[in-house]
Amino acid sequence: MKAKKGLAGILAATMAVFSFGMPAGAAENMLEDILESGVLQVATEPYFAPYEFIDASKEGQEQYLGADMELARYIAGQLGVELEIVPMDFTEVLESVAAGEYPMAITGLAYTVERAEELELSDVYYSTDSVNGFLIRKEDEEVYTDLESLSGKTVACQSGTIQETYVNEQIQEVKTAAYDSVITSVRALLSGSCDAVAVNYSNGETLAELDEDLIMAEALFEDTTDDTVIACPKGQTELIEKVNEILALAAEEELYEQWWDEASELASQLNLED
Repeated sequence: MKAKKGLAGILAATMAVFSFGMPAGAAENMLEDILESGVLQVATEPYFAPYEFIDASKEGQEQYLGADMELARYIAGQLGVELEIVPMDFTEVLESVAAGEYPMAITGLAYTVERAEELELSDVYYSTDSVNGFLIRKEDEEVYTDLESLSGKTVACQSGTIQETYVNEQIQEVKTAAYDSVITSVRALLSGSCDAVAVNYSNGETLAELDEDLIMAEALFEDTTDDTVIACPKGQTELIEKVNEILALAAEEELYEQWWDEASELASQLNLED
């Protein structure tokens, strides 16, 4: 999943926006504002298939696809409002929602205790176990078979993600290369600028299917889980409670699993590097 790192460092420049438990600039009741305006703005980083990705053959809001984007549309539909998907870099997603600039982030966000302290996090809507590993060049398939084999190597990752944390914590003497997106990290791998890319396994498999020179390594991070949640600004309890009600409805019908299967099939047919 889009397993993303906690807010340490990322939010250092935005901590000043918190005042009396409420982000500066945040509406007192964002749920009321959404219902009154008729628009739900959702921040996302749309480069994390099959959670969220872009279909370059489409334009406007229709170009944003993926299981998370279908979830966003479902939530907007349940609220009876229009959806506006707002694309941005992942660190900007966290900062803008924490600052109250947007009411919601749906971006393959993994639950962490640290995030729960800084944001209102929803109930888990998608959970997988031990799914963080490494995208490597196919020629190195027999080289990187465990974490020890990556010791001293250059491992790329998306800046601000859980994978970045795992790289620094679980690989000895590693040289970490943090990039603005997974796609940029993959380009570094293909150019020989790094030895591996730390990724969510589902995302890595999707990217490997799109390039015959890439493969997921046998090596995996230890003791990792991905519990995916929605984030809202701290203090927006009515909004997050409503989100949880809607997530419960989707869970009853197993809708996210359907969206996931459909998104996985579609993502495997698209050029996600565009």
